Amino acid sequence: MKRFFLIVLIISAFVSTTTAQKEMGERIKALRAEVYTRVLHLTSEEAQNFWPVFNEYVENKENLQKQLKPEAEIEGMSDAEVEEYVKKYFEIRQKEFDLEKELVQKLRKVLPVRKIAKLPKAEREFRESLVKRLQEAREKRLERRNGKNR
Repeated sequence: MKRFFLIVLIISAFVSTTTAQKEMGERIKALRAEVYTRVLHLTSEEAQNFWPVFNEYVENKENLQKQLKPEAEIEGMSDAEVEEYVKKYFEIRQKEFDLEKELVQKLRKVLPVRKIAKLPKAEREFRESLVKRLQEAREKRLERRNGKNR
C-alpha cells in the first residue's frame, strides 16, 4: 500500500511539473505574440500569415540550439573532443544564420520589408519583457518567503 501511494505521489509530481512547464511555455508564447504584434504593427491578416512561418523558425532554431549543448563538461573532454565541439559549434551557428535568412525570404511573401526589418527590435523587446517578468516573479517569491519568515 505504501508503494502504491509513493508511485501516485511520484506520478502526480511529474504531471504537475509537466503541466507547469506547459503553462510557462504558453505564457512565453503569449508574451512573444503580444510584443511582436505591437512592435511590427501586424494587422490580423499579416499575423495570420506571419505566425506559422515564425513558429516554424523558432522550433527549428530551438532544435539547433539543443545540439549546441556539449555531451560532457568541456573541462572533462579530451583536446580532440573539444576540437570537434568547436567545429560543431560553428557549423550549427552557420545553420542558424541560414535559417534566419530563410525566415526572411519566407516572410517577404507575407510582410512588407519594413516590418521584417523590425524583427531584431521585436526580439530585443521580447527578451527584455521576459527578463523583466522573470525578475518581478522572483521578487514576489522572495517577498512571500520573507513574509513567512517573520
